[in-house]
Amino acid sequence: MTTHLLVPRRVAGPKAALGADFDSFDRVFEGLWSGLPRGLANREGAYEPRIDVAETPDAFQVEAELPGLEEKDIEVSLEDGVLTLRGVRHVEEIEDGTHLHRRESWRGEFARSLRLPTEVDASEVKAVYSNGVLRVTLPKAPEAQPRTIPINVA
Repeated sequence: MTTHLLVPRRVAGPKAALGADFDSFDRVFEGLWSGLPRGLANREGAYEPRIDVAETPDAFQVEAELPGLEEKDIEVSLEDGVLTLRGVRHVEEIEDGTHLHRRESWRGEFARSLRLPTEVDASEVKAVYSNGVLRVTLPKAPEAQPRTIPINVA
């Protein structure tokens, strides 16, 4: 029977020789990046799903990465031009006798809101969840869609 243990990574090479000085250097760079979006967790440690937003002449397409969620745990709402995605990823029970050495995956609730730049037709919004990706299609309202105006020659 093979037993696998998680062993802390040992520092070798130039970083080991610098010791605490290198750790200070790391903290400086972490501080430089702290003002930028971090993708999975914001500064308060809350989950923020990664999203992609695309625009066509007729609609906005929003895709959110929501791995491990079930459709029933996701809510999509549109109010006053703001699209809000909410959800929860539940904590699984750990069997008796199991020792969890590390858990880096996220559990808990999230909410992510996006203000849309133009009016959308709320009655035609569609959301599809498949393979951990939520796809929301938000058709633009007719008055927000580009149109061609014919020119009459007199």
